[in-house]
Amino acid sequence: MRKLIDCLDAFNRACAAGARFIACACIAFMITIVFCGVVWRYLLKDALSWVDEVAALTLVVISFLGCYLAMHKHKLARIDLLISMFEGRAKTAAYVISECASLAMLLVVIYYGAQLFLLPTSLRQRTPGTYIPLWIFYGLIPFTFFMNAIVSATDILHYVFDGPKRIGKETGREEAVSP
Repeated sequence: MRKLIDCLDAFNRACAAGARFIACACIAFMITIVFCGVVWRYLLKDALSWVDEVAALTLVVISFLGCYLAMHKHKLARIDLLISMFEGRAKTAAYVISECASLAMLLVVIYYGAQLFLLPTSLRQRTPGTYIPLWIFYGLIPFTFFMNAIVSATDILHYVFDGPKRIGKETGREEAVSP
């Protein structure tokens, strides 16, 4: 089981590094095209019609990758009020139940996101200005939520086999929980 957890940790770290690189590249690209669009419009007195559309689609990519990165780093907003009421093994069990609920929600989104992605109309749709296929962006839904599900499943394994202390070391979130 330790090898599986270590492999999942390595996989999650590699995916997070790739997602971070792509998100940073998308942010730089978006800043560049919006800046060029502003310069083009106000200095050259002509509008680039495709800038708004591409910037909005780039923001979609950034949002989905940001969600994955936040889940990987345990930086998503959550309320620990109920969990903080417990101590020791009960607190670990509360974390596992919380992660299982998150995993169930992620699986529902993956299922319906995949159905949306596979619709014939989704596969044929293109953006109105630049004719970019929208299946790329519909595909981000099941893909990024599947990656989030892997993070959540890895966290569950950590809680069960290592306790919350190990997760704190992996992600920078320290938990002072005694078994």
